[in-house]
Amino acid sequence: MLTKMKLALALAAPLAAGATTYAVAQGTGASADQRAALIQKYDQNGDGKLDDNERAQMKAAFAAKRAARHQAALAKYDTNRDGKLEPSERVAMRDDKLTKRFQRMDQNGDGALSLDEFKAGAKFGHRHGRHGRGRLRGAAAGAPMGIGGAGTTGGNGGASE
Repeated sequence: MLTKMKLALALAAPLAAGATTYAVAQGTGASADQRAALIQKYDQNGDGKLDDNERAQMKAAFAAKRAARHQAALAKYDTNRDGKLEPSERVAMRDDKLTKRFQRMDQNGDGALSLDEFKAGAKFGHRHGRHGRGRLRGAAAGAPMGIGGAGTTGGNGGASE
């Protein structure tokens, strides 16, 4: 028997897929500049639209780029060289990426993010929360957020490790 949560998820999945399809069809998925750049790059016949062949070439280029990123991740994080990332290797990869992102956002290098640093980092593709619409919780305006700090947004309730 389906629980209420399973039923809600089962009903929400087709709605989300439909909304995504509609957004893509309406052209709201990417910015106008990004769409124009893609069309300019892959429109070989110059008609301002991507036909099936041009679209296939674009998809192949995206797949090649994705495969290259995957191979680079394997080369760097696959410590046992088995051709796949084990859970512990994925944790190491995620921690490495988060550390690098934090260091880029920590402009003064003090090991904590002020609200201004956080906002500045968010403008450059560092989104907080689901789809960039998350809210800061537990941090006073302007209070530093860092590892074990008062405004820590981690799952351990601000306790240092």
